[in-house]
Amino acid sequence: MVQTEAALEAYNAYWANSPLPAADILWMVVILIVAILALWQARVFVSKF
Repeated sequence: MVQTEAALEAYNAYWANSPLPAADILWMVVILIVAILALWQARVFVSKF
């Protein structure tokens, strides 16, 4: 359990010291945006056939 606690502290410190605002949430938003763009691109690609 000690290693898990240390890992969580390191993880939280990494995001707390990030230059990006709300970095702990921002990475999830970026993944969603990329997924939406990928779906849109797939739809455009398929509609050409």
